[in-house]
Amino acid sequence: MNRFLAISPQSQFWLFNLALILNILGMVLTDMWLPMVVGSIVTTYLSVDALVRLRYVIPMKKEIRDLRHELAIARKEAKESYE
Repeated sequence: MNRFLAISPQSQFWLFNLALILNILGMVLTDMWLPMVVGSIVTTYLSVDALVRLRYVIPMKKEIRDLRHELAIARKEAKESYE
């Protein structure tokens, strides 16, 4: 999921949405339908992927990291209480 590491996920989201808007605008204004349709399909996928990553995957990874930290603390306390 970390294909584009040079820019932040928020910037990726805006970049892909801008590309999608430009593709749709290009479909309306030009006669190059086939390349624009392919570009729109690709940028739609990238936009949805960036949105899912931004709203669900990144917060979930942070939550899992916090839970692992709490679990390590609980295990340490349990180990100390047995001794």
